[in-house]
Amino acid sequence: MPSQGLVTPFLGALQACISVLLTMCYGFAARRLNLIHETTINDMLGLGVKLLLPALLIVHLGEQLHLGTAMNYIPVIIWSVLYTTASIGLGHFLSRLLGLPQWIIPTCSFNNTTSLPLLLLHSLESVGSLKLILRHGETTSSAIDRAQSYFLVCGVISKTIAYIVGPKMLQDREDSLSTPEERHHTPSMLAEDEQLTEETSLLPQRAQEARTSAKNLIRRLTHWLGSLFAHRVKQELLAPFESPFADMAILCTIVGAVLGLVPSLHRAFFFNEEDGGIFNAWLTASIRNIGGLFTTLQIFMVGCKLGITFERMVAEGHSSRIPVKAITTIFLVRLVVWPALSVSLIYGLAKRTWLLGDDPMLWFSMMLMPVGPPALVISGLAELAQASEMEKMVIAQTLTIMYALSPFVCFSITGALKASEAVLQGKR
Repeated sequence: MPSQGLVTPFLGALQACISVLLTMCYGFAARRLNLIHETTINDMLGLGVKLLLPALLIVHLGEQLHLGTAMNYIPVIIWSVLYTTASIGLGHFLSRLLGLPQWIIPTCSFNNTTSLPLLLLHSLESVGSLKLILRHGETTSSAIDRAQSYFLVCGVISKTIAYIVGPKMLQDREDSLSTPEERHHTPSMLAEDEQLTEETSLLPQRAQEARTSAKNLIRRLTHWLGSLFAHRVKQELLAPFESPFADMAILCTIVGAVLGLVPSLHRAFFFNEEDGGIFNAWLTASIRNIGGLFTTLQIFMVGCKLGITFERMVAEGHSSRIPVKAITTIFLVRLVVWPALSVSLIYGLAKRTWLLGDDPMLWFSMMLMPVGPPALVISGLAELAQASEMEKMVIAQTLTIMYALSPFVCFSITGALKASEAVLQGKR
């Protein structure tokens, strides 16, 4: 690839990354200027996860998933499970090898798989970088919608795995710090912590009661099915349904898949009115409108949340040293090692096989799925593990620095763009 072919996509990717970072900085500044209160930030984060993200998931998955594209989502599901599992193993290995603290494991294991890549896609659209990998006659907006559906499926899988194994990653610490009764309530403690920070329920009491009744019915059915298996197998099978995020995400994924794969429903919800889309212009459009609020608002609120963390660091007078070794390890895993591995592997599979189909946006999305700064769930795990205030501040400091370093994703984006372009040209 000639050097002049790298400059334009690199500059476009860099601008997109800076745009996302600035959006986060605006949230940080808004909090520092007391333009938004902490309770409002928690409410808005909860609104995003409980309402806006499900709406986005239903619309994008239902619109993009149909009988002709269903096979494209199988590689996404397999890849999401594989890279997340490999990240967990790598985090354990590096933690033991380098003598790093326990919280390094989930930080290396779970990256931001929803708001950050979704906003990056919009930024890349505005600078025109994605034109390199558009199929003949395809518009950028339709390619973006398809890529968003891939990232949303990946995000559901990654987050569900985080809820299943995240508490277990700090089991050793919990055993030494808590009583058996406290350990028994570990799942609910984690749920409470994350609800307070990112998933605060905003439903009225009557709606919450109806939702609880529906969840109890689903759980009774799943527990009945689980009773057919051995106890340990049953625990693993039912673990995802014990999470308030997981049940909502799984439900919305099922709804989106049904709307997409059933031809009559797909036509009614996503076709133009003259083609039989009787719900598209009003019901689908309204859900799409609220789902569209998720990406920018969530990144803005992440900046606000980092602002609160910074204020607590200053107020409590913590002057802890920057954990250089930990930050370097996380940076290398999330922004160097995984980009190199994912771009190379997906490029090879797309070029030499037909396992990944003929969609360049699928190749590009899969190359970027393991890339990016860690998710903020690590702060919830620190609370669960009853970490000291000093350690919590170090973790918060690490997360802040990692998001400040997020523009380095532009190198990964450039590599993914050029690799996908090369495969596309080779298949023409």
